[in-house]
Amino acid sequence: MIRFTRSLSGILTGAFAGLLLAGCAEGAEAPKEEAPETSSEVISAEFPGGAAAVISFIAGEVSYPESAKADGVEGKVFVEFTISETGAVTNAHVLESLHPALDSAAVATAMAMPNWAPATKEGKAISTTITLPVLFRMD
Repeated sequence: MIRFTRSLSGILTGAFAGLLLAGCAEGAEAPKEEAPETSSEVISAEFPGGAAAVISFIAGEVSYPESAKADGVEGKVFVEFTISETGAVTNAHVLESLHPALDSAAVATAMAMPNWAPATKEGKAISTTITLPVLFRMD
């Protein structure tokens, strides 16, 4: 079975773009005599070991399906999934299809991921959506 070769810069760019979340506070600042306001900052979900570890996991987990290889198909499959409040990966699906077999391989890889550290807002775990590219290239 042939493993895909990843473009490190392409995967890193997509991984970081998919993992970045911005929190926004609404309303005016609290007067100084009141207790300090709680931050509404959103802290992104994190794969165990960070961005490099998610790239390594994908590289080790995904395999190039023989049917796609026979068809000579190469490219990226963009997979979107939810990291639940518990850190579990759920609802993985393809955003940009490339080939049915490659799409299935990319979704299966996402669903095989271990639990992430969930995103948090105001110190409380929240679910969040992540988009990652999975690159398939024949050598």
